[in-house]
Amino acid sequence: MLSLLAVLVLMPGRASAQPAPEYSLAELLRRVGAYLNQPAVRGPDTTAAVAAVRGGIPTEMGENLDLRVQDRARVLRQALLRPEPAAADAAALKGLYTALAASQDVQALAVKGGGMARGAAARDLAAWARASGARLPPRVRGLLTGPARLIDDKALVAAGWGGYVRALTPADFSAAAARRGWSAPPEALRLDESLKAVLDSLDQKVLDAGEQVQAHVLAADLYRGLSRADLRGRADAGAVATAAGLPVLAEGPEPPPESSVPFDPRAIYQKDAKSVVLILCASNSGAGELGTGSVVDVARRRILTNAHVVIRAATVQPWEQIRVYFKPAHMTGDPKQDLQNPVTGRVIAYDRALDLALVEVPSLPADVTGIALGDPRSAEIGDRVAAIGHPEQGGLWTLTTGVLSARVADIGGVAGKNAFQTDTSINRGNSGGPLLDASGRLVGVNTSMARKAADGLAITAVNFAIRSDVARRWMAAQDELIAYGGPTVLVAATNAPPARPAPYAAPLSAVPVASAAPSAAAARALPPAPVAVTESRPYSRDAILRAQMAEMDQMGDEMHEEIQQTLSR
Repeated sequence: MLSLLAVLVLMPGRASAQPAPEYSLAELLRRVGAYLNQPAVRGPDTTAAVAAVRGGIPTEMGENLDLRVQDRARVLRQALLRPEPAAADAAALKGLYTALAASQDVQALAVKGGGMARGAAARDLAAWARASGARLPPRVRGLLTGPARLIDDKALVAAGWGGYVRALTPADFSAAAARRGWSAPPEALRLDESLKAVLDSLDQKVLDAGEQVQAHVLAADLYRGLSRADLRGRADAGAVATAAGLPVLAEGPEPPPESSVPFDPRAIYQKDAKSVVLILCASNSGAGELGTGSVVDVARRRILTNAHVVIRAATVQPWEQIRVYFKPAHMTGDPKQDLQNPVTGRVIAYDRALDLALVEVPSLPADVTGIALGDPRSAEIGDRVAAIGHPEQGGLWTLTTGVLSARVADIGGVAGKNAFQTDTSINRGNSGGPLLDASGRLVGVNTSMARKAADGLAITAVNFAIRSDVARRWMAAQDELIAYGGPTVLVAATNAPPARPAPYAAPLSAVPVASAAPSAAAARALPPAPVAVTESRPYSRDAILRAQMAEMDQMGDEMHEEIQQTLSR
């Protein structure tokens, strides 16, 4: 097993008073990359059952103290994303992050076995406890500065850790909201991304004792890095454009209500699934993102998706690798077989405030016809809609259905970012995919979901999709002019009047699915062809990302070998 923490060797007997080392951002990221790229960490598949029961320090009553602190830290992080944030909020956030670091060190010591890396956790805990002075309960301070063999999560709670955490997170707490157009500095985002990757490895994978200790110690160092970082927000120049400033397009005549079209999920899936793609993004360091997209312009090979799928938050730039997968003719439910022959995507435009992006690919399969834009004026609350995407722990190219629940204006505080609320099931992996009306037209771009209220209660069936008219106007500003009702692209002419949109297309039920209709006699003789909608075998997001990383590594090795052969000739 790779020993990443050899420089931190300290046998876990009596804890040392030496201060915890202050690693630079570059050194922290190097250590995280080395940990994540170990075969023992990259290899195991995600285990959903493990994720549900591991992580954090619980009290005797089952309260997860880490989650309590993390929730308060998220609120304070948002309060710093504004001009002249309160100094008290920054100071409180530092205390929360150092407490989370201490929790991770304690969890490292609670692992049976784990080797010499446990000594680093003992040393850092003792140094923090002594520096904290009277702020820590005396019994907690005594435990953390005493023999490391006595320290674990149960002993910490028995010493009064729960009371300390509750003092850090008072019930009557309130903080300012984030200012639109402000984001965290790149250093903080890189730390966030690295911390998430390390904690995901703990929560979602089966690791041996050595890797568990490494992960906890790394997470503690990352939390300490956040406690020292400047987390004050910065104006996000170039990413605050709103739909209110986009061009006004001719809307054409009022379309008929969509409720008059029969809702046939099978027909919608047959018509549109082949024009829905899986987008897999990755960096050379092992981080990645997975989402969905819709082919909206066949002639120019353009795919509409969410900006947060293809733009890396840590760098505010497109991911180094963007691969686009098309639906195979026959789904097997096995990602290794269903995800074949990807093409490389290139981001040609994006807007982080509107959460929209256009990706261009070098080629499309012959059967991809594109998804037409639907006019949202024809959609009414209560209309049936469908989504196609790749929900995490679900199947690839999954179909879900529901209704339009509400119209929401200026979602997220962004002027003109109008959305549909829907109860159609949407989860991670659906981001950027289409919300489809009864005619199989895209009336929304699935973008977000509500899962937790301010008081911690769970929220279900509240999901949001950016309306098609917002996406259409934004694409027009990127020289991508598309009419409602069909995939025809309108080309703007200089000094010419605005192009008239194409006539409203016939409903889906009137569009033949097969390229050649059989005779009536043949139709009676042939049984109806089954349509696979949702495969029963779930896919693992992390497993797919690991496969992409392995393929990238193999391509890099092959390229290096070719270069060496060329030089030796």
